[in-house]
Amino acid sequence: MAGVGVRNAAVTFVYTVGLQKNFAHPDLIMFGLAPARAEPILEVIADRVKAGEPAHEDVMILGAADLPLMPRRAEAARVELLVPGPLARGKYHYLQIVWPDGKGRFPWESGFDRRRLRSQSFLFE
Repeated sequence: MAGVGVRNAAVTFVYTVGLQKNFAHPDLIMFGLAPARAEPILEVIADRVKAGEPAHEDVMILGAADLPLMPRRAEAARVELLVPGPLARGKYHYLQIVWPDGKGRFPWESGFDRRRLRSQSFLFE
């Protein structure tokens, strides 16, 4: 895993390295949490992938964090701006792990707390 940013940074994100190469599964990327907090969450999901339980776009992930999480396919062109080419090995197949607001609503759902938008960047439409 690689983390970018610290607690006071404007943008923080963590991404996995190697799921594409070793498990033919998109790597994972998560925004808005300090790396120390995001890494254990991504580690749980990555361990599931390694055990043969892939994460699928728009299929909720439970148990990796206190809140449900939703993977969304990240646009390669957007990921390419963030992840160094050698780490991605030229393949920008990523699932962005999105977390909901305090009431469990995701950014694309009605009633989502818009104040949470500052915490997460989105690599999908």
